[in-house]
Amino acid sequence: MSNISNEMILQAIKELADQLKNHTKETNLRFEQIDRRFEQIDHRFEQIDQQLVQINQRFEKVEKKIEQMDKQITDVANGQKILVEELFDNKKEMKRVKNVLNMF
Repeated sequence: MSNISNEMILQAIKELADQLKNHTKETNLRFEQIDRRFEQIDHRFEQIDQQLVQINQRFEKVEKKIEQMDKQITDVANGQKILVEELFDNKKEMKRVKNVLNMF
């Protein structure tokens, strides 16, 4: 009877060891899958980082263009102001000349 019990216990230990080996293999495979997923995610983050760098470069270019356009608009506005002032001065001068001519 003790031989049978020992054999049963030994058989149970062997089965548990096999289950543990199988479980270890499955766990290792699962970790390998998870590692591959993390590598894919890391790669995707690298791509996103590159895209963000490109987007930032584009924003910098747009910002420079906007600054340039703002300067040009300011220059145009200043030029218009000067022209309006000169036109006003010319009209005053024409009115003065007209009044002088009307006196004669």
